[in-house]
Amino acid sequence: MKKYAVITMDVEDWYHTYFPEADVDRSISLLDGLDVALEIMKKENIKGSFFVVAEIAEMLAKKIRAMDEAGHDIGCHNYQHLRPVTMSVEDYRKQLIEAKEKIEEILGHEVIGYRAPSFGIDDDRLNVVRECGFKYDSSKLKPQKSAKYGVLNLEGFQEIFPCIHNDGFFTEFEVSTQKIGDMNMLLGGGYIRMLPWFFMKYMTQKYLDTGKPYVMYIHPIDLSPKAMPKVKGITLDRYLRTHIGRENMVWRFKQVIEMLKKNGYEFVTFAELLKLYPADA
Repeated sequence: MKKYAVITMDVEDWYHTYFPEADVDRSISLLDGLDVALEIMKKENIKGSFFVVAEIAEMLAKKIRAMDEAGHDIGCHNYQHLRPVTMSVEDYRKQLIEAKEKIEEILGHEVIGYRAPSFGIDDDRLNVVRECGFKYDSSKLKPQKSAKYGVLNLEGFQEIFPCIHNDGFFTEFEVSTQKIGDMNMLLGGGYIRMLPWFFMKYMTQKYLDTGKPYVMYIHPIDLSPKAMPKVKGITLDRYLRTHIGRENMVWRFKQVIEMLKKNGYEFVTFAELLKLYPADA
């Protein structure tokens, strides 16, 4: 069985990730973490899948077009960074159409990929994603014990390859998790940044030993060398989530890439994986 790895980034700023509805100073940006990821991936000749929050897409238009031309897969991450399960289906539909059209206007071609902010999507809203013309989604997690994640039952879908589900028309790519006790732990994002490296290395290797497709996700804040902006009244939980491990995350990102190479994984984008395992096969 061939082994595939997809490096993904949710292209959002620090306030989208941790303070989506708070009144914070948005003039300070940590989006330079995107440049850090692109430089590392360029040196390794890796193309990835990037899901862009549409409200900042215009500001990043030149960069997004260059990424697209370089072979990266550009997808949509809503217009604002709001969890779909917190919105009515119709409000969600309006925002998703606006987001898709904005990114397509910048790129000059169809956008086929989507990921829900904070993976907060359910089956009803996934139907909206399909109806809006997307060809794939990457919001599926193994069951989580967290209220912020949505639940995708994927009724009518078949798992045609480990972690790849489709129904003949649309494909769902699972984000990598590793079981620990009675929970499934994400192998990307803040988890790989904040938890001890020896533990994350062990859990990642345990997953790679299965040979299943590996989907890593990160954010610009994880790789940005800039200091985290000060937020008045920040809770201890949010402070820890926005500060722990940021100084070592570039090294960890490179280490994961090396692990994937040593384990014989081939780096692809979701768009490429979609061609290898088409929904109508």
